[in-house]
Amino acid sequence: MMYKSTTKRLLATSVVAVLLPGVVGSAYLVPDVAHAEVKTVACKVTAFLAQKDGDGTIPADLKFLEEQLHDDSFAAFKGFRLLETKSLRLGVDKPGLAALKSGFQLKLSLLGEANNKLKLHANLLAPGRDAPLVDTDYAIDDNGLLLVGGVRHLEGKIFFAIQCGKQPS
Repeated sequence: MMYKSTTKRLLATSVVAVLLPGVVGSAYLVPDVAHAEVKTVACKVTAFLAQKDGDGTIPADLKFLEEQLHDDSFAAFKGFRLLETKSLRLGVDKPGLAALKSGFQLKLSLLGEANNKLKLHANLLAPGRDAPLVDTDYAIDDNGLLLVGGVRHLEGKIFFAIQCGKQPS
């Protein structure tokens, strides 16, 4: 036998009984600390109209989109006008809904984070339609920008800029 006295045996058993749960418990906690998953993001949804008429000037309220609006994919448009901006705060189990004055509804859901990218789900409904125009999961850099749209409008096309960034929990 390893322990000759009953006292030493009881003491060793007691020490193991007290320390073991702490060691096992901390082993489960370490991965959560090392891989802290995003819990909250703040999103800004910007609806804007792109028109064929205009002088090519980008208004001050759309300057954050200047690089994208000068891209070849927007070459057909010469005028841009802000329609509306909405702010949303999303949690992992708390989606956000941007009900826009134009009748469009954009539902955003935070799915988590992978490879330092935010994983989100976007669902865009047009007024009077049952089927969504967009219903997709996507991954994007923190504070990255997703442009959705090209939806026909009497004066041009409506686009939606979605930008989400991590928030402290």
